[in-house]
Amino acid sequence: MTRSKADHSVFYRQSNAGCIYLVVYVDDIVLTGSDHHGISQLKHHICHHFQTKGLGKLRYLLGIEVA
Repeated sequence: MTRSKADHSVFYRQSNAGCIYLVVYVDDIVLTGSDHHGISQLKHHICHHFQTKGLGKLRYLLGIEVA
């Protein structure tokens, strides 16, 4: 994962399989991108090292509805 030069809470990975974006805000983590297998592996890695729970698809973030 590479840190965005513009925002220190946004990380991304670009590969032949697609891209993955990881956004951290206080105690929330948002994962998105086109590399579904890579996202699944990253979720497993994060859950192995940190106490987390998946909340499913993103619906609201900071009071803003995500469509």
